[in-house]
Amino acid sequence: MRVSLREMKGVSQGGMLVRYAVLGPTAFALVELPETGSLGTSLEDSCEQEHWGFVLEGEVRLEGPSPHTFGPGTAFHIAPGAPAHRFQSGGAAVIAGFVPLTEPIDDTPEALRRRGLEVVRRMPAPQSPPSLMRVSGMPSRVEVRGAIELETAEMGQWLFTRTTFGPLSGYASGWCDLPHWGLVLSGDLVLNHEDEVELLTAGDVFYCPPGPPGHHFEVADQATIVDYTPIAEMNRDGRQEAWRTSHRRRHSVAGEAKTPGGDSLGNAAVHAKDARPPASQPGTPGQVTALGGRRVLLAAR
Repeated sequence: MRVSLREMKGVSQGGMLVRYAVLGPTAFALVELPETGSLGTSLEDSCEQEHWGFVLEGEVRLEGPSPHTFGPGTAFHIAPGAPAHRFQSGGAAVIAGFVPLTEPIDDTPEALRRRGLEVVRRMPAPQSPPSLMRVSGMPSRVEVRGAIELETAEMGQWLFTRTTFGPLSGYASGWCDLPHWGLVLSGDLVLNHEDEVELLTAGDVFYCPPGPPGHHFEVADQATIVDYTPIAEMNRDGRQEAWRTSHRRRHSVAGEAKTPGGDSLGNAAVHAKDARPPASQPGTPGQVTALGGRRVLLAAR
């Protein structure tokens, strides 16, 4: 299943524009902040929720026990629980992320208005996502296999993966039965399901349901994608790429020596500098708070 940014539904609140799409048991939300930043928006509300997010443009500051600034082209994870945290931005910024769902979203115009949101019928053209992404504020592992570079990080119950396919990599993966939620940052690729074929391009968000039927990727030339995979699903029987299993083993071994909660920002300190060159419904049971509560973006209730 794929959805482009142009095809997503939209709502607004206090100058903040939110695009969203529901992808199976998870939703994707993309928030565009105006030049005035986050002032006066629900982004600055105090929060104890878990977040899996990307900063696509601008800068976003995490305020809390472990302050951190996320620049453009960074992926982050905020652990749930006390003490509370909040986000701030002093100017225009674009932030996106995935959030698990436990119940259907009521996004009728009447329900949205009751939550202080207005439906946007004609969405402006979206900005292109950055062509590169790196993990920020937590440890990650980078591995190069020929013309392909992989960066992985355990983010709560999800495994984050950034895959960069080099020019003329001619990559074709084996069949996989794991669920994934992801975003294409650059290039084109084929998502081949056993019962259909989808063409993906930069700005497309995709969902691979758990198989069978399974799926595999085909990439003829340069491209970059980021995706999340539930870690619990990697331990069940079924087809999956060998590198995902090997990375899971390495992260598990490394995790035995970690302080509990020490990998993510929010309720724990940062334990490593930025790295440079995710049960089927991970995280806190919740709903997209852009549509179901006061806060907008990246949160689970």
